[in-house]
Amino acid sequence: MKSVKSIIFSSILAGTVLLSACSTDLDVIGDYKETIVVYGLLDQAQDTQYVKINKAFLGAGDAFGYAQVKDSVQFVNSLSVELRRIKNGVQVGPTIPLIPTNKPKDPGVFYSTDQANAIYSFSTVDYPLFVDSEYELTINNNETGNIVTAKTSLITDITGFTNPSPLGSTFSFVAFGYVPNYPFNVVWTSAKNARLYQVILRLNYTDSTLTGNIARTIEYTLPVKRMDKIDFATTVTQEMKGRDFYQYLGGALTGYSGLVKRVAGKVDLFLVAGSDELSTFIDVNKPSTGIIQERPEYTNINNGLGLFSSRLNRAPASRFLDNTSWDSLACGQYTKHLKFVNAIGTHPCF
Repeated sequence: MKSVKSIIFSSILAGTVLLSACSTDLDVIGDYKETIVVYGLLDQAQDTQYVKINKAFLGAGDAFGYAQVKDSVQFVNSLSVELRRIKNGVQVGPTIPLIPTNKPKDPGVFYSTDQANAIYSFSTVDYPLFVDSEYELTINNNETGNIVTAKTSLITDITGFTNPSPLGSTFSFVAFGYVPNYPFNVVWTSAKNARLYQVILRLNYTDSTLTGNIARTIEYTLPVKRMDKIDFATTVTQEMKGRDFYQYLGGALTGYSGLVKRVAGKVDLFLVAGSDELSTFIDVNKPSTGIIQERPEYTNINNGLGLFSSRLNRAPASRFLDNTSWDSLACGQYTKHLKFVNAIGTHPCF
């Protein structure tokens, strides 16, 4: 009878011979399988809705080379894309066709002269969106018969702005007496289906140069506010200090040769809300900071990959600065080097 040791040794030897007789090449590519990748966020506040549709690709050789081949990343004239309004489980109204809308690609890995962004769109002027319904997206590849679907609800309107007051005529970022930490808090009533909120302030201004005037804008974006619960009709507050706004401008803008003066225009206040699915998608795709680099895959696309969900953009106010805030922009410690004029159109600080 053979010993246990000899049996184990014989097994290892046989396994070694067997492995040496097999090819050591591993084919990680395999047979081609069509994968449709979808990204779209419905926003009833926008005149046009866009959905980006591409194909995933994998091949032998240089992936950067494949990325620049139109057929590798796009479905060329083979897709039918439609949207349906679903209310109480039944389609309401007409089926909405999404039309291919070519938009030039920015230079980069996926850029080539014969490529454009694979965008499909429709007009909400022709096909309004309704917050009491769900919307089902259907993508049909007419050449292969592959069908991809996704469904989303809309975010209800953002209402109930209590600060800044709807009755105000100006924005105040500095208290009388030039108190630098004057609060500028945005307060509103939460929307249904919204998990994320972000406040954006856009300053419109004009650069007067030796050769003419140039209209410009700069945006100050507050941190994203994530709600612990998706509660409808609760009070939400985004806090900031007027000083933060001026500090940002002072660091983001510079003077340049030929600049004579700057004239501040209106400040536009924007509020953007994002869905729960969008929040999850952002969280999953954040850069990993731990030892484990592999991240779970998130998609709400049936038979595909990507995200189809909703967001809402609102611009509840657009106002000039009050005189004190305007003067602080011209002469305050953070921005006096930027050559903004004061409330009466002079620039005494430079």
